[in-house]
Amino acid sequence: MNSASAAPSMSTMAWRATLDLEYEPRRGRTALVGRRHSGPLSVQRPFYPDEDGTCHTYILHPPAGIVGGDELFVSLDLAPCSRALVTTPGATRWYFSDGRTATLSQTARVHDGARLEWLPQESLLFDGSRAHSKTRIELDGSAQYFGCEIIGLGRPACAETFTHGEFDMRFELLRDGELLLRERFVSRGAPHGLRGNTAVMTLAVSGAADAEILNAAREVCAAVSDALCAATLIGDVLICRGLAAECAPLISTSRTLRRKLRPLVFGATAAAPRIWRT
Repeated sequence: MNSASAAPSMSTMAWRATLDLEYEPRRGRTALVGRRHSGPLSVQRPFYPDEDGTCHTYILHPPAGIVGGDELFVSLDLAPCSRALVTTPGATRWYFSDGRTATLSQTARVHDGARLEWLPQESLLFDGSRAHSKTRIELDGSAQYFGCEIIGLGRPACAETFTHGEFDMRFELLRDGELLLRERFVSRGAPHGLRGNTAVMTLAVSGAADAEILNAAREVCAAVSDALCAATLIGDVLICRGLAAECAPLISTSRTLRRKLRPLVFGATAAAPRIWRT
């Protein structure tokens, strides 16, 4: 990495960072065979708590927050039959902006027979932030996807509401070039339609057109007392959505959904990433 090119300009104090990861199956488990980065994006060494050899990868962003003008790019490539889980050590914080937009672009190519679990911890938008995020997941053939994203608007614990700023969050899931799901959550200033809630969850699972899977998801959603949650099918993609006054109940719900659904979808139990317990 060229340290001069990675450093932020003193006049702008903004980062441009990239991270490219490549996975391949090796001797009964998946190895992280390629990692290239520039700027403040990197990964810890992989962990293997799952019996099926899934490679648990933690994306690190040392600045601990995203500010106006930052540009972050993450790219994943999963070779056929590889298995990877990607998460973060903590919440992603989008800080107050001086007027510039911060952007996060994430793409994943999941080849035939491979499996990606995309489970970043929650994204917290501070009042006055300007956040644009785009995630695109491209599945080939029989590739599988299990992903969840949680967005928290403002900081309820500090009595801070999201009333100024802008966010534009986009998500696309495709199989063999055909669009399976497109989501967009956009607002300038306080968002409408959330019934006064400040936290939003969207969980998506591909290849889930099975009554047992849908019923299991609905049972979990129905048991949640401190959030509004529901599950439905769009084609063979299971969608679970949630609204809550804060992120905590949605985090708990998403992890319960993973424990219940992973054995049904992948035929394997769900080991929680170690970083979630710290």
